[in-house]
Amino acid sequence: MDTEYEPPSYSTCDGVSPRCPVEFTVYGDYFTTGACAFFVAIYAVLLIAQSYLGYRSKAWSYISYLAIGTAFELMGYAARIALSYNPWNYPGFVVQLLMLILAPTLVAAAISITCKHLVVWYGPRWSFLRPSLYPWVFVGTDFMSILIQAVGGAVSAVASDSEDMAILDVGSGLLVAGVAFQLANMVFCGGLMVLYLLRRRRGLKNGNGAERLGSSAADDSEGSGAESWAPYRKASPEMNRKVEMFIYAVSVAYLAIIVRCIYRIPEMSNGWGSELMQNETTFLVLDGAMVLVAALVLTVVHPLFFFPYLGNKDIVGKQDTISTPAEQHEMNVVQQS
Repeated sequence: MDTEYEPPSYSTCDGVSPRCPVEFTVYGDYFTTGACAFFVAIYAVLLIAQSYLGYRSKAWSYISYLAIGTAFELMGYAARIALSYNPWNYPGFVVQLLMLILAPTLVAAAISITCKHLVVWYGPRWSFLRPSLYPWVFVGTDFMSILIQAVGGAVSAVASDSEDMAILDVGSGLLVAGVAFQLANMVFCGGLMVLYLLRRRRGLKNGNGAERLGSSAADDSEGSGAESWAPYRKASPEMNRKVEMFIYAVSVAYLAIIVRCIYRIPEMSNGWGSELMQNETTFLVLDGAMVLVAALVLTVVHPLFFFPYLGNKDIVGKQDTISTPAEQHEMNVVQQS
């Protein structure tokens, strides 16, 4: 059959025309150029700031995941700018699809990196897992989610070009599964951190300094001994307040990514070209703004200033020693346990 009579698709259309109306594209309309340009500009600024702060802080894993996620967001919205001029731009469609589906998972991996170091900072004896296992459990599952979403995105991109609905459904299913897995993973990891917080509070409240599980501090090379397992005890009150602010920032970023995942699951499960998928405003608020909030707070409330221990394990030795009666009491409790 001559392509002149084939239905509009990315393989038969190279621009909007009477035979290839914008309504037949996946998103059904032109993207808003100004909104996409705004995201490109702010992500460019964040990426520059992250590169500088990452070099200063030496928190290489944290900044690598955050910077790659930020770069992916920048690339995704740059591709959307191209689509705002030509919605039938197939390379632009593929780039924005893959980048914007993968970027939040990398930002989530940066959040996951902090969990191990926060547990070591406050004392691993209350942790359900050994600190050394946190990267494997938290970040490892993030990469499983990335793999599922990457395969789903690639399959969807190929199917969108060929208009093969069976393959397109497979790609959509993989994308939904990948985001759902990411959501379940984040809820599980968040639950472990809440469990740690509750156990620590209960242990200190009871005055025994420990309610050990199999992964006690004494069994973990990353934190043994009354003074070494909780670096925060040797840090100044001001530094501990900064770490608390860092935790609040990480929590905001965590909740923002959760909201984005909750939105993305029905957005993709309703099918390509669905009413929800074609609502650009909803996408910009529940995906674009949420990921931006996460990347922004993780950059502004950076470990360099608020949790330098993440990149420099010797930072505690440069801080003032314990000065308040409450801190001294907690230290005495641990030494006697």
